[in-house]
Amino acid sequence: MTQYTLAIYCVNYHSYDSLNNYLISVDKAMEKVKDTISVTVLVADNSVPSTPVDYQPRFFSLHTIPTNDNKGYFGAIGFLMKVFDPQKYDYSIISNVDVLLTDNFFIELSIFKCDNAVGWVAPSIISESHHFDWNPQAIQRYSLRKLKILRFLFKHPKLLQLKKKLFYEIRDIKKNSMGDIYAGHGSFIILSKEYFIKCGIINYPVFLFEEEIYLAEECRKHHLTVLYYPQLKVLDIGGVSTGKMPSLQCCSHYVKALDYIISNYY
Repeated sequence: MTQYTLAIYCVNYHSYDSLNNYLISVDKAMEKVKDTISVTVLVADNSVPSTPVDYQPRFFSLHTIPTNDNKGYFGAIGFLMKVFDPQKYDYSIISNVDVLLTDNFFIELSIFKCDNAVGWVAPSIISESHHFDWNPQAIQRYSLRKLKILRFLFKHPKLLQLKKKLFYEIRDIKKNSMGDIYAGHGSFIILSKEYFIKCGIINYPVFLFEEEIYLAEECRKHHLTVLYYPQLKVLDIGGVSTGKMPSLQCCSHYVKALDYIISNYY
């Protein structure tokens, strides 16, 4: 008997091998819970031209929709959500395709009891290359001053070497404990039904970057919490799509994203 339903909204951009591996990991994780959890995977394909996805899932349903142009990360997610309403599902996952679910992911999710005040559940996202957890992305809200300095650095790419020293804490190997945080990492996001009831579907009109701040501010605005829950684990392969983008182009997108965040939430 199905206990709950879940949708995975993911975005592909010329990363079909990674997408195939991602779907395999979903099948493996579903095998032990196939009678209690119903999963639908929805792929927005930003590739132009797109290639048909021939993966045949065993334990979930799969829908792939070409966007016919590159809508960016949350632009493609919003595109999907206009067709597949996230309020129909108990949980909605937003992700890149350069991640892998651990085999017990859905088992742990079935144990988790989500309070109505929780809008966003941030799992443990283990970086394959760096061997640390990307989460929590931020424990406290960023100050306006910090965001303005960050925007200045992206406007002057030669100064970007200072960014790591100013804005990123040195990651410790020790495990973080479960608790409320400001924002999780954007590569794999779990949103509750309550998020969509209060905040609506994803509506972030920025091509790339700072999606985490957008979600964190939407949760804050609607009195929802962001919970770091490390019992849920995924593996981050990383860099499949944005890793192909020229650095100056990345900087331009970051500036536009920070402009939007500052003008709308600060």
